Amino acid sequence: MTGDISQLHDIQNFNGGYVSFTGGEGGKITQKETVTNEVLSFENVNYAPELKHSLLSVSQICDKGYSTHFTDKECLILKPGIIIPEEWILVKSKRYGNAYIIDMNHNNPEKVTCLFSKVSEHNAMLWHRRLGHVNAKNLNRLDKNEIVRGLPVKDFITFE
Repeated sequence: MTGDISQLHDIQNFNGGYVSFTGGEGGKITQKETVTNEVLSFENVNYAPELKHSLLSVSQICDKGYSTHFTDKECLILKPGIIIPEEWILVKSKRYGNAYIIDMNHNNPEKVTCLFSKVSEHNAMLWHRRLGHVNAKNLNRLDKNEIVRGLPVKDFITFE
């Protein structure tokens, strides 16, 4: 989904209904088509003029055979066939429909690895986004189970 019509090619008018944004705002989906950079392309991308940031579904990336890697500075879309060594994996989550669900109660690695974060109020939302828009309850579990030290629990209440 994008609010930047210049990213779309072969635009079609489309009555896609409405999309809700945080803060109770929303926008009408008026057109759709393809986004491409000549290496990758994604079809049926919705256009909502009120949208300030483009959104890309991780599940749609994976459906095309690619995988992703997120850091604090960027998202990488990897070529098909990249295999992550098992010893690098801290938590796995299964995909249900188009969402990846992390169950913090039943997804503990055998060797507990503790992550450390210096999170301030202004970047608590960054953790919410990094973890696939995980809800406040699971962010608080990360802190409570000391999986990520330094998460400001009080900040995650605002995501509920």
